[in-house]
Amino acid sequence: MTSGDFDQALSAARQALQDAIAGAAPAAGPSSGVGADGLIQVTAEGQRLTSVTVDPRAMRLPAEEFGAELLSAVNAALASGDPAPVPEAAALPDPAALSRQLEELQNQSLRQMARYTQSISEVMAALKQRG
Repeated sequence: MTSGDFDQALSAARQALQDAIAGAAPAAGPSSGVGADGLIQVTAEGQRLTSVTVDPRAMRLPAEEFGAELLSAVNAALASGDPAPVPEAAALPDPAALSRQLEELQNQSLRQMARYTQSISEVMAALKQRG
């Protein structure tokens, strides 16, 4: 998986989350939330996500922990804004489709981390042979 593939998958998941809250009323200004000790930063305005910033170091977290930290940051950003009505059920995205997208994102990140680990192991073995 390339960095572009990961970005595309993350963008699709974020868009689905934004679509889920599309019917909300706008907030007075931006609100933010952080996760993973500041490695994940989320900004929302009007009950819609306006930015998600993930420090590359956050990708070292186990997938389950990364997901929990991202969810926490998103919820904090949305909760600190003005309260808004819950969107109609018909406007919500298909939970099964959203779940599949997020599962694929998690699987791709695990495969990429395995490749990183393998590369590091190969470099370490090569250095050990030289020394």
